[in-house]
Amino acid sequence: MKISKDLKNASFEYNEETKSFSIKDKSGNEIELNKVYAFAFMRFVVRMAQRNWLRQKANKIEPEKAVEAEEEFNNPDQMVIFE
Repeated sequence: MKISKDLKNASFEYNEETKSFSIKDKSGNEIELNKVYAFAFMRFVVRMAQRNWLRQKANKIEPEKAVEAEEEFNNPDQMVIFE
C-alpha cells in the first residue's frame, strides 16, 4: 500500500511494501529514503517543529522567566554529552 501527499511544490510518498519514503519536488528531483533514514528524517523534522514552537512560547513569557522556561523544555535524554 502506498500513502502519498501532494503539495504545491513537492510530493511525499511512503511505500509500505518496500518500507521506503520518497520526496519529489516540482522540477522532478527525487530522493528515496529507506526506513532507517526516513525515521531519522522524521525525528529531525519533529525536533525542529518543537524547537520553533517552544521558542515562540518562551518569547511570550517575561524575559526573566524565559531562561527558566527554556531549561524546563530541554530533555536531558535528548542531549549528546561528550566525555
